[in-house]
Amino acid sequence: MRTLKHKNQSPYHCRGFSMVELMVALVITLILLAGIGQIFLSSKKSFVIQNNLSRIQENGRYAMNVVASDLRRAGYWGGNADIDTITGTQSINPAATESCSIADPSSWARMLNRSIYGLDLSGSEKPSDSGNDYSCLKDAGATAYVRGDVMMVRYAHASAVGSITKPLPCETGKNTIKDCYPDEYFLRSSLFRGRLFKGSESEDPDNLLVAPAIRTAELVARAYYIGTSSNTSACPADGDVPSLFRVELSSSGGLTAEEIAYGVDNLQIKYGVDSSGDGVVNRYYDGGDIDSTDSLKPDWEDVVTTRLWLLVRAECPETGYTNDNAYAMGNESYTPADTAGRGYRRKLYTSTIRLRNKR
Repeated sequence: MRTLKHKNQSPYHCRGFSMVELMVALVITLILLAGIGQIFLSSKKSFVIQNNLSRIQENGRYAMNVVASDLRRAGYWGGNADIDTITGTQSINPAATESCSIADPSSWARMLNRSIYGLDLSGSEKPSDSGNDYSCLKDAGATAYVRGDVMMVRYAHASAVGSITKPLPCETGKNTIKDCYPDEYFLRSSLFRGRLFKGSESEDPDNLLVAPAIRTAELVARAYYIGTSSNTSACPADGDVPSLFRVELSSSGGLTAEEIAYGVDNLQIKYGVDSSGDGVVNRYYDGGDIDSTDSLKPDWEDVVTTRLWLLVRAECPETGYTNDNAYAMGNESYTPADTAGRGYRRKLYTSTIRLRNKR
């Protein structure tokens, strides 16, 4: 009988991958990695684009909602539609010329005969230039004005808690307007009368009303404009980011600036004037074409609607994307100056708002 003997193979006879096989495997691996990398970069770019668009949409809708809400409230005086019946220790400022100075904020706020007003600015014009007289946009602690129109509104605050729009008591032992809000301005009104006063004067006999359905509300005066954002940009090398700001009366009786919406690049406004008195717009005008002191121009009191254009941009430009679009904003055609070789994604929002409280 024959017995088979197993012989151990010499290690020199063990074979691995040849150089050709290794090179083929390496090429295939590199091709797969390149494909995966391309998919990753494409997905990342798509994510950045979608994230920019969603932020633009969110900021644009919020900015439009804030401005539109204030416009709808403009001229609301607590149910009293006749401002000629409003008196009080402060009373109405009947000045025919609009102005906003940090030195006298109450005079600006008390111009109830003009619930809406606008500056039509272009080129190098500034709100504080002679003839515009809105130095408060620069002096109220606000960041620098950048571009676009300026619009202001005035009204009595609409949200009431009981018979007053401010909470009382505000602190233990403080349960009156005089104690809690001495420097703020209020309008106390019934259906047929009104009293305008400072909080510290709330108990003065000249500010009292004896009538049913009396309501006391804060006096609101706000001016909207485009300024430079106070937030640090995620891409500071590409410059400051513009934002929608507003200047308004503060709790101390002065003026303060507030940043409303990030990335708002431009604001343009046209005003619909009812020249025939039938409540229907006859024509839209720029702010500079309306003047209550000029008999040849329409009056601000005849404005019944506003048409807004808000242009909103992304925080940072995108490599490989160029935006040289011209945006039609009323009579204006605005072509932004973008970073060389890169562009900001933008979206234009427009809305027409009817003023609900015109006399």
